[in-house]
Amino acid sequence: MTTLQQFVQLYDNVLQHKWEKEKEADFASLNIVIHCGSQSLMERQFQTEYTHAKFTEVQMEFWSKMNCLIHHFHSDGQSCTYTVMEKSIHNEHSRDKFFKVFYDKKTKDVQCQCLLFKFKG
Repeated sequence: MTTLQQFVQLYDNVLQHKWEKEKEADFASLNIVIHCGSQSLMERQFQTEYTHAKFTEVQMEFWSKMNCLIHHFHSDGQSCTYTVMEKSIHNEHSRDKFFKVFYDKKTKDVQCQCLLFKFKG
């Protein structure tokens, strides 16, 4: 069983370790540059604003969405439905995947049929 004093000491050690890791990441972000993979100004902004770990994560998402095009759009005044086509190459064959994205203007909810993306506000 851990006493309250031991718990506080352990908790303090964990916070100290986390703080040190964040400082190391900040230092690395200031002194090492991860290059952009495109000529996009948006990707360049991500590069300057985020730490390396976050930039790498966002960069992969950004690259995967560069091949997405709005294929079809429909609006009934209250909501919009987008059909998004993602073009990709798999085993040297071109492949198109289609996703429906729904936007409710009143609630500002966005939802993709793949259910990997939800956003509010």
